[in-house]
Amino acid sequence: MGDGDDSPGITSIILKFVLFFMNCLVLLIGLVLVTIGGFVQTEKTFSELTVQSVLSNPAIILIIAGGILVILGVCGCIGALLEVYPLLIIYGSILAIIAILLIAALILFVVKKDTINKGISEAFDVYIKQYYSDVDTQNIVDFLQSTFECCGSTELALSNQTARRSAAHSWEANPYFNCSSPAYQKCSVPYSCCMPASGNTTAVTINLQCGYNTLNTAGMNYLLNIQPIGCVDAIIKLATMGQNFNIIIGVVSGIILVIVINAAIAFSVARDVYQENKAFRQIKTDEKRIMKGQVK
Repeated sequence: MGDGDDSPGITSIILKFVLFFMNCLVLLIGLVLVTIGGFVQTEKTFSELTVQSVLSNPAIILIIAGGILVILGVCGCIGALLEVYPLLIIYGSILAIIAILLIAALILFVVKKDTINKGISEAFDVYIKQYYSDVDTQNIVDFLQSTFECCGSTELALSNQTARRSAAHSWEANPYFNCSSPAYQKCSVPYSCCMPASGNTTAVTINLQCGYNTLNTAGMNYLLNIQPIGCVDAIIKLATMGQNFNIIIGVVSGIILVIVINAAIAFSVARDVYQENKAFRQIKTDEKRIMKGQVK
């Protein structure tokens, strides 16, 4: 090759090594997530998994996310190291699809907040119904309610649509907390719904019965010391509040940019590999013709 061909060759080699090492990191992260998720899931049984249980099971979510990263890492590493054209195309295509989905989600987050609100509310309602079915679900709900200082999913519209009930009443969707339940928890909410005791916000001892009978409209404890805002409303409010909204947009945009750059590198390397393979096949074809005496 002439001097003019050296620069593209060096650039291609650099891109291959960048792609290889970046995907080694992706592969490592994926393996860590799969290991953590698998370790947690060993205490459960895979045979009892359903779509709803998967969505509410952080271990399965870690395994799925880690599995996707492992597939991406393997395709990127092997494709870049061994110059395997199909793997590079698969890798770049998966990244392109992920980028498109993230862009769609970002647009949806900006212009369709009501749709996001509804989706989160439906997911949280599933968590409420499964509160006592799975310890992971229980821990997630208690963590969210304690962290965001909220209770239930969102405010409930009454039949006349002119008034609304506290989000805490969404806990009546759980068969244990429903006021018609024979369980001792009837007309109650989890302890994580309770406001911290006045002047005792750092207390180590938690009153697990603080939400007892607080959904009984005829009782003296009706909504007593219960967080007034639903978790969906609290999360949406926090996410769309001034600087927080800009931070979310910036972080997601940065992730999309990194994914797009990686996809572009993969397609660039794939193009170089294709051209090299094409040139190699042409050389082999010419050699065969020479050997047959077809080229003078």
